Amino acid sequence: MKLYETTVVFDPGLEEARVNEEVERITQPIAQAGGEVIEVQRWGKRKLAYMIRKRRDGTYVHVKHKSPPELIAEMDRRFRLNESVLRHLTVLAVKESRKTLAAAAEAAAKAAEAASASPVAAAPAAE
Repeated sequence: MKLYETTVVFDPGLEEARVNEEVERITQPIAQAGGEVIEVQRWGKRKLAYMIRKRRDGTYVHVKHKSPPELIAEMDRRFRLNESVLRHLTVLAVKESRKTLAAAAEAAAKAAEAASASPVAAAPAAE
């Protein structure tokens, strides 16, 4: 199973109970397909960059999950049929390897060292 991140923008007029039902409609098929819901983040109501279906705001929900790739197409179909969903996006989460993380930490350490030993910091103040 692969790790995915799904972000859904719901109609801002939905009540909290209805949003909870919609989140359950997202997480239930994942569990039924043998997947695992890792995290559900409710980002709340936020302003949209542009109007969608005459709405200026949307209620955002972000779900991290492990699921079979075949399920993503089914989830996409369900989102398109659900009138409460303004927009949705599912992406394959990138797992960063230990080598990549070590290289990033090393680069940050070199940058910090270079910043502390810069000639501007070592120059005497002009009076």
